[in-house]
Amino acid sequence: MKKWLKSVSPLMMAVGLISVGVLSGCATPNAGVEIQGEVWFKERMALPPEAMLTVQVKDVSLMDAPAVVIAEIERGDVTTPAPFQFIINRDQFEKGHTYAVGARISLNGQLMFINTQAYKIDLESSEPMSVLVQKVGR
Repeated sequence: MKKWLKSVSPLMMAVGLISVGVLSGCATPNAGVEIQGEVWFKERMALPPEAMLTVQVKDVSLMDAPAVVIAEIERGDVTTPAPFQFIINRDQFEKGHTYAVGARISLNGQLMFINTQAYKIDLESSEPMSVLVQKVGR
């Protein structure tokens, strides 16, 4: 079964639906933040259809605490490059905080690929991001 969007919480899903409604019915261009790009890996291989790609937008502001997931997309049938897109209400981002995109590919719960460098989000830019995931050694 393919899952294209995995809700972080029912509240976040409601916020996402409200964001879409606000964006479609509002003339204010900065009511939402669009974060888009692609996840890719260098290995020349086809992944099994059961492989799952997870892309997250995270608040990484606190040094000694786990990142807070703001939004998450999960999908199967992973190819390289794999596009992603988030439209998140600007109110979800706190001034002075740092946000980043994280990506991983797993198969049957086992991690196969993960990003090994930080991909910080520029809230004022609409340029697509290119997120490289590295193969995990076994």
